[in-house]
Amino acid sequence: IMQGASEGQAKLKALKISAIAIFSVVVVEVTIGSLVNSLAIISDGLHALLDALSSVMLYFAVRAAMKPADEEHTYGHEKFETIGGLIGGIVLIAVALIIFYEAAMRLISNTQLSGGIEYAGFGAIAYALCVATLRVTVFKKNGHVESQSMKAGLYDAIADLSSTLIALLGFALALVGFSGADSFASIFLGAMLTYLSLKLAKASVMELSDSASKELVEKTRKAILSCQDVLKAENLKVRKVSSKIFVEASVQVPSVMSLEDSHALASKIETCL
Repeated sequence: IMQGASEGQAKLKALKISAIAIFSVVVVEVTIGSLVNSLAIISDGLHALLDALSSVMLYFAVRAAMKPADEEHTYGHEKFETIGGLIGGIVLIAVALIIFYEAAMRLISNTQLSGGIEYAGFGAIAYALCVATLRVTVFKKNGHVESQSMKAGLYDAIADLSSTLIALLGFALALVGFSGADSFASIFLGAMLTYLSLKLAKASVMELSDSASKELVEKTRKAILSCQDVLKAENLKVRKVSSKIFVEASVQVPSVMSLEDSHALASKIETCL
């Protein structure tokens, strides 16, 4: 099952829009977060910085995956995309650890928001919410659910949107007197990010190790056996690479079937698949 050039270009466009948008959030949140001394906003800005780097990395991974098969990569280059998803997941885990550390330090030192200009933080959060919503919409619109790099981008965008909402809650509570709310919001953000990152990393590792779900294997076997004149399917092997699925199988046919009919049946099986 092959992906076309148009699909690859759509992925690149989604990642390019995501990278540009999130870079702008870095500037806004880190600047205003530092001015108002809000960990939740600074953490969201730090998250955005690594998100931007992750988007750039995924962009180059997808571009590499679009190269046609060659003598050294006879199955194509799509696993570069899966590697990109794995690295993206690891980067997000690193972000979560940084957030946990910063939140703990803030709670220990009981850091307060800066007085006088703290309400400027709402402007930064509002901008981040708009950008996060845009990114989620862009990735969902493209709908490449089988692509690990697109999953990385979508999970990242969802985590970004959720983290910004949590930052808003923590920042608002800190303004009305709950000094630890800003840090606790960051801890919750880190926990959510860790869960999504581990899930993404696991999926990428499974794909890189050529694993295939039992459901996919069984579905493939049923599709082959559903073709008329197929008596048995043996030595079935299935591997998934990004949005491609490779299938190998030995198929038993009636002994009286001619070579020409057998070839026609092979084409029919491909159609069934």
